[in-house]
Amino acid sequence: MTTRWIIGLASGSSADGVEAVLLQTEDAGLDLQVKPVHSLQMPYPRDLRDLLLRVGSAKGGEVRQVSLLHRLLGETFAAAALQVADRASFPLYRVQCLGCPGHTIWHDPDGRFPSTLALGMAAVVAERTGVTTVYDFRSRDMAAGGQGAPLTALVDYLLFRHGQENRLLIHLGGMARVVFLPAGGRVQDVVGFEIGPCNRFLDSLMRELTSGREAYDSGGKHAVQGCCIDTLLQHWLEHPHWQRRPPKSLPRQGFAEELVLQAVQLARQNRCPLHDLLCTATHLVARGITQSLQRFLPRGALPARVFLSGGGTRNGFLWRLLEQQLPGITLEMTDAVGIPAEARKALAFGILAALTVDGVPANLPSATGAAGARLLGSLVPGSSVNWARCLDWMASQNSVPVESWSED
Repeated sequence: MTTRWIIGLASGSSADGVEAVLLQTEDAGLDLQVKPVHSLQMPYPRDLRDLLLRVGSAKGGEVRQVSLLHRLLGETFAAAALQVADRASFPLYRVQCLGCPGHTIWHDPDGRFPSTLALGMAAVVAERTGVTTVYDFRSRDMAAGGQGAPLTALVDYLLFRHGQENRLLIHLGGMARVVFLPAGGRVQDVVGFEIGPCNRFLDSLMRELTSGREAYDSGGKHAVQGCCIDTLLQHWLEHPHWQRRPPKSLPRQGFAEELVLQAVQLARQNRCPLHDLLCTATHLVARGITQSLQRFLPRGALPARVFLSGGGTRNGFLWRLLEQQLPGITLEMTDAVGIPAEARKALAFGILAALTVDGVPANLPSATGAAGARLLGSLVPGSSVNWARCLDWMASQNSVPVESWSED
């Protein structure tokens, strides 16, 4: 058993802030065992969040703003890594590597030349922390013809698989994602895809309808006061994205923005109250999830347990709608099996970083649609001592190969 410490970072598309988690791991590759040591949420300062939303909007931002945001996010990711180690009273020099996917401001999986862009200067993270930083995980999967999402399906398999029960994981982040793990299944049996809009859609709608006074509908308190507008809900559910079969992911500009514009136009015409629009939007998120499960999960594959994660778990109204539309199935937070729901994404990218230095391909073509399994990410060396340790580790894995589910 070989003990390592890894830091995982993440920034959701809702632009709330940075997740950071310190992990203790044993072994390597598919034998990796993970224990979260400490996690935290570090909200973005108001001015940084405003810049992030502006640059990530459909109109985009100037090159100067994009470059500035790239640097500022790098500094913020580094601060989060330093803070999570400090709060755990853990010396940073003992951390082997960290995974920093950045903040995705552009993701177009279906263009003539599919592309993705995440900001957060990895060189700054490595410089500030002295820890070798693995970043830009999605690009390799997309270069191999994949959607670049859901990129953490293999991590979910390692963490949540069970020999006797089917398990379903629903991540309620900026986008809703699902991963299905059949009982006793192989890695190749995992089903995963990005369902559709979630928090990013709801938050954008809230900001537009309140002229920026409220950034999100806390707990669903506004939505629960409204009535679902059935004709509008059905119109939204007729969008071609819902019928498209996996593998699939959602462009970061386009679909959700269309829905927000339609809702804002209805509000300005005084045809629909704010509460009713938010209620209908929350119904759309829930219905999109449940209908996609009915359409695209293997026939007869009923999950024994359903685990939720992401910021959407704090939306009590959304949680209640999912319970109503998934009768007979108990919804649980991933905390029930030792994985903090608020840190699941950061934890996943920490594990992806570990798999990269272990030399193990980490994307699942069954989920992303890539032509094959690939090693993910690019590396920025940390301090000379840290980088030497990483090189020694990688050399040892090459001399005694760790278990890998696929060959490149």
